[in-house]
Order: sequence, then structure tokens, then C-alpha cells
Amino acid sequence: MDTTTSSSAIKILLVDDHAILRQGMKQLLETEERFTVCGEAGTGEEAIMQAFALKPDIILMDINLPKISGYESSRAILTAWPEAKIVILSNQDDPHVMKKCLDLDVKGFLLKDIRIENLVEALEKVYRGEHLTLSAEVSQRMQAGMDHEAVSGADILTEREREVLQALRKGYTNQKLAELLVVSPKTVQNHLYNIYHKIGVASRSEAILWAIEADL
Repeated sequence: MDTTTSSSAIKILLVDDHAILRQGMKQLLETEERFTVCGEAGTGEEAIMQAFALKPDIILMDINLPKISGYESSRAILTAWPEAKIVILSNQDDPHVMKKCLDLDVKGFLLKDIRIENLVEALEKVYRGEHLTLSAEVSQRMQAGMDHEAVSGADILTEREREVLQALRKGYTNQKLAELLVVSPKTVQNHLYNIYHKIGVASRSEAILWAIEADL
């Protein structure tokens, strides 16, 4: 007879902006009796609210979320609740993004192509208080990216893109940027899109942080 109850199971908060993916992940995890999905969030704001309302054992966090990214959400949660156990589960394999997340002291960074049995094993380790080691594949990607960054750094950006990042650091709005660069607001948006893509971030605040770290 099954004696496992939801109160004794490991409580997981799923954070991903794709409802179908959350539904599939919930079904997979709950085939394991020791897990229960206690909540779901589709935005960074919802993730922060649910984390404090539900106090899950583990937060499974995506990076690419609307408005407030998974990185920013994790930072906000850990600032107020340092004991929170956050595991990043993302298809974002940019080494700079990985390093930033791990520097927050999340418990691990996993890619979405992970096998379910490996995910289950990882979550059990985190629940026991362990930090996850990076898989060989992720480690290689990160090391290759860091080696490339050491060589190229901000050289991946054009001179105009560096100007835009420097202006962002000063707190300029898009309209002010357009006036400063003598271009249209649409052109500013295009510059920002290209910058975000090149440096592997998803928001203005992350781009500013990247610029500070790159000493632009």
C-alpha cells in the first residue's frame, strides 16, 4: 500500500513561461512518488510571489521569462530567502549566463535536454543539501565560452553597440538614447535586441550588469 502523501513528498515549484512544458514536467515528476508540484509560475513576478507564498523545497527555474528574467527572479528570492534551493533548468547554454546564475549560489544549472532519471537524481541531491556539479558537456561549453570571452571580451560588440551599453549604464531611456545617437527609437530597439543576443542576456538590467562586469 502506498503511504506517500503530499505532505511528505518533496515540494517543487515549476517556473517556465510555456504552460505545456510545465504540464509535461509536472506529469513526469509526479510519476515519482517522492515529488509533488506544489505550484507553477509563468513569469518572473509570479515566481517570486509563489516562492514566498508556498516555500517549496526546490524551485525549478527557467531563465527566459517575461519582464523579470529567471536570473533576476532567482536573485530577488535568494536576497530575501538565502536558504531557498533554486535549480536552473534552461535551454540557454550561453556560458556567461551560466556563470552569472551559478555566482548567485543557485544549487545547479541543468539543460532542458536532460533525461528525466538524471533530473530526478539531481533534485534528490539538492533536497539533501548538495550543490550539483556541472555535467561534462555543460562544463566544456562554459570553459569554451570563457576562453572565447577572455580573447574577445567586448569586441563582440560594434562601436555603436558599446555606445548604447555605456548610455544604458547612465540610466538613459530609449527616447533619450535615440536623441543622443540621433536615430529613431526603433533603431535603438534594434541595437538593444542585437546586444542582448550577442552577450546572452534577456533584459536591460542584465545588459547593464554585463557592461559593468566588462568594464565598458
